[in-house]
This record gives sequence, C-alpha cells and structure tokens, in this order.
Amino acid sequence: MIINFKSALLQRMWEEADMTLLPNTYVHEVAEILMLLDAVEIINDLVLLGGFVVNEYKPDNWAVTVTVNDVEPIGSITCYFTKGSAYDVDLNEYS
Repeated sequence: MIINFKSALLQRMWEEADMTLLPNTYVHEVAEILMLLDAVEIINDLVLLGGFVVNEYKPDNWAVTVTVNDVEPIGSITCYFTKGSAYDVDLNEYS
C-alpha cells in the first residue's frame, strides 16, 4: 500500500488519475508501477516488478526503473518499503 509521496506530481497523478501530468511516452508505465506498488505486500513482490535495492546499506530503499517502450530507461520510481507499505514514493527522471 502506498502511504505517502515525496513527489507532489506523483501524488497528484495518483489521487486525481490525471494522466496528462507526464509525457505520454511513459505515463502509462508510471501509472502501472504505482498500481502494482500499491498492491504489493512483501518485499519479493518488488523484485518481480523489476525492483532493486537502491543502497545495500539501506535495504528497505527500493527503485523500479521506468522505460520508454520497455527499452530506454528514463528514470525510476523510488520508495522506502517496510511492513507491506511504500513510503516517500518519488519519481527520479534522468536529465
């Protein structure tokens, strides 16, 4: 379950279902990652999403890569995941 957002843009997209806030080339993938992140209950579910630990010294910080057409990475969605919930969900786009 998503508890809170670090990104105001993602929070607005999530709460208002506003798909115009991000480029059309990857907005649907971001929406899908958020829906799956909201549904996961155990840490292994994030691995199945393509999630990976961001920092080996902070094992509860996770990221899922966002791509264009499942090929070109444009950034990632990160969060702190503990006890079946995601906190501080953020979008990190590459410049």
